[in-house]
Amino acid sequence: MKIKLVTGAIAGLTASAFAVAHAGSPADYFNKIDADANGTITQAEYVAYKTSGGKYSAEKASEKFAKLAGDDGELSLAEFEGAMKKAKSKDGKHKKDRTT
Repeated sequence: MKIKLVTGAIAGLTASAFAVAHAGSPADYFNKIDADANGTITQAEYVAYKTSGGKYSAEKASEKFAKLAGDDGELSLAEFEGAMKKAKSKDGKHKKDRTT
């Protein structure tokens, strides 16, 4: 019984530490992209962030932004969180690059 409890506790702590180190909150991720910290992400900010790692082309990043931002051309925190939640429910886990 004690072994199961200790094993469960270690697994839980390890998973929690991994999740915090790799995911952060949607708001934290949003704030990394919102370069001017005005509370919205513009297409320029989104494209700059997504292309900085070399994984996305400017064209691909622009297409993704257009899907996320809607008609106003800006991405709010609420829209961003909604997109992350939707992607998470599709996969059963969070995948940043599929969401944003």
